[in-house]
Amino acid sequence: MAIEWSAEGDLFEGCSCNLLCPCHVSFRQPATNEFCDTIWAVSFDNGTYGDVDLAGLKVAIFFHCPSALMADGNWTTVLFVDEQTSPEQEKALIMILSGKAGGPWEIISQFYRGGEFESVTKMPLKMTVDGRTRTISATDRLFLEMQTVRGADKEGVVTINNLRNVIHGDEHVMGLSNFNVNYEAMSWEYQSKHGLYSKFSWSGT
Repeated sequence: MAIEWSAEGDLFEGCSCNLLCPCHVSFRQPATNEFCDTIWAVSFDNGTYGDVDLAGLKVAIFFHCPSALMADGNWTTVLFVDEQTSPEQEKALIMILSGKAGGPWEIISQFYRGGEFESVTKMPLKMTVDGRTRTISATDRLFLEMQTVRGADKEGVVTINNLRNVIHGDEHVMGLSNFNVNYEAMSWEYQSKHGLYSKFSWSGT
C-alpha cells in the first residue's frame, strides 16, 4: 500500500558546468563538458513519511552522468545518509529519493543507472548555513561549498523564477560552488562552478 508523505526544506547544489548550468534549465541542453558531475545537498526542515518524522534529517546525493545530455540517463548515483538517522528514517529517505514513493524523485530516478542508487552509505554529514554560504561535508569523501553571487545592487541575491524544475522550489538563488568527491570510482574536484539553492516542497503517495 502506498504511503503518503510530504517534506519541506533546503536544497543546494554544485555541478561541473559553468554558471548557469544548461542542464538545470533542461536535461536536453548539453552540459558545459561532455559529462556532468553533480552534488545535491538536502536538509529537511519538516516532513513525514507515514508516521516517520523527517525533520532535521540531511543527505547528500551525488552522481556522474557520462553524457553531455543528462536526459540520456545512465547516471552513477550515490546516496549518503547522515549517521544519526534512525533505521526507519533511513528507509523513508531511500523510498523518497529513489522515486519508489512517488513525487518529484520518481521523475529524477528514471535517469539513475538501472533505476537504482549505486550505493547507500551512512556517513557523518556536517551541514552549515553562514550568511551567503552553504556547505556540506562527509569526512574525506565529499565536500560542497556554495556561495551566492551578489546582485546588481551589491547587496541582494540573484534569482531565477518561473523555471520548471521538479525538485527545486519556485525561486532559485544563484551561486558559485567549490566541491570535491573521493568515493570509489568517482574522484572529482572543481572550483568556481555552477551553484544554487532553493526552498523545496515535495509530496507523494
